[in-house]
Amino acid sequence: MKKQETDLIFEAATTAEDQEKLRSEGVSEDELPPVGVRRYRRSRFHVKPRDAKVKVSLYIDGDILEYFRKRAEPPHAAPYQTQINNELRRVMKNDSSDEAGKLNDILNNEEFLRALKEKLATV
Repeated sequence: MKKQETDLIFEAATTAEDQEKLRSEGVSEDELPPVGVRRYRRSRFHVKPRDAKVKVSLYIDGDILEYFRKRAEPPHAAPYQTQINNELRRVMKNDSSDEAGKLNDILNNEEFLRALKEKLATV
């Protein structure tokens, strides 16, 4: 089913009270939306979070940065930012929190601990 053109348009209304609230929250005058109703057209393209690159500023240890910059020096190597991103994605996919939860369950399992104690007594 094709989206109607009206599905891509939405309205936003701002009142004087809304402006006062925004001022009290520290919004500057030139950032305040005008009083009244405005119409916006939604984008027809939706970007999946995985496909979107988000600019961030973060502090990392100098030796880590140097390591990835050196890895990026050879011809045809991926840029160091891409390599860092790939390593973070690998860590995310291999999230060890599930393993830590399993390990914690085992260590708190009284039946397992009794069986382990008996087994160790025979060794």
